[in-house]
Amino acid sequence: MRALEKWFEPVVIVSMLGAIIIAVFADVIARFAFSTSVSVANELARFCFVYMIYFGVSYAIRERRHMRVTVILDMLPDGMRRWVFALAELIFLIYSVAVCWLGVVITQQAFDRGKILSATEWPQGVLYAAIILSGALSAARLAHSLWRVVARGDTHLGPQMDI
Repeated sequence: MRALEKWFEPVVIVSMLGAIIIAVFADVIARFAFSTSVSVANELARFCFVYMIYFGVSYAIRERRHMRVTVILDMLPDGMRRWVFALAELIFLIYSVAVCWLGVVITQQAFDRGKILSATEWPQGVLYAAIILSGALSAARLAHSLWRVVARGDTHLGPQMDI
């Protein structure tokens, strides 16, 4: 379980990047060498890019490498920094839960409309499901971070060292 927690996002991100490279390379070779194209290459690359970006969000949260402004936080004394940091993590957690919920709504609407992707003929909701997965994973990562701040007082802004 620890290995899954540690390597899930990086494996997904690297796999998606590899698939993008292969799809685009195959399409370029097909266009220049055979004067044709790989019909699913563009759509597959877009699909992989969306999943790569959304899983990158949760990975950045886990590693505490997402963008944040820390000027005020850095000026606060340690005791107060802990609670302001916890409040910031809580707000981000609420936002992630809202993103996840809205992802469910958008994905359900896409499935209900019966929209499909043109080249792969996959339901469009499969593409939008990245929002749900990323929102849920981000919320879980933020809940863990919030627990670390409240229970242990960990306000270190760099990458997490414990897994």
